Amino acid sequence: MTLEEIRAQIDQIDPEIRELIMKRLDCSREVALAKQASGDITIYRADREEALLSRLGEGVPEDRKAAYLAVVRKIMETSRMYQYGILFDRMEGLFDPLLEGVHLQPEGTHVKVRLSRPDRPGAMSSILSMIGDHGFNMEAMQQIYSADADRLDTSCDRGMVCFELTIRGNLGDRSMQKLMFQLSMESEGFQILEQY
Repeated sequence: MTLEEIRAQIDQIDPEIRELIMKRLDCSREVALAKQASGDITIYRADREEALLSRLGEGVPEDRKAAYLAVVRKIMETSRMYQYGILFDRMEGLFDPLLEGVHLQPEGTHVKVRLSRPDRPGAMSSILSMIGDHGFNMEAMQQIYSADADRLDTSCDRGMVCFELTIRGNLGDRSMQKLMFQLSMESEGFQILEQY
């Protein structure tokens, strides 16, 4: 095939992918509504996602497997983001506990947070992706503890990687609030340290 023929084929496939992703997001909406109705708003389940990735990776040729699973992971991340957004919009007060002890500055341009993730490959990739997906940039990231290093901070449990992140934005922004909510649900020891 010529390059033009290949591009034409891709142009035919892309709308099919869009339709399937929309159907998957419809299902994600129903999951969020069911979670809200049950009162259990736990969206992220690492064990379920790992089992799903393992199952979906079966039979995928090795030379494409990493790329395919990267796409599947992104679809799952997007689905979770959508579900958290639905819950945030439908349930009052989800953001309020995250502000405990934080002085809000209406003109603030940076938010500093601390969080922990399990110490394994890609521990921070979904967090970094989340920040960008919500429309924000990260200005700084400092690792404050790793299971493979001496403890730099005693508040971080063994087996975890702990970070402090500085994100450009303001806590008064609803998109930032949704990001903070999602980060709090998908990491351990989440804390908003300051806004400045």
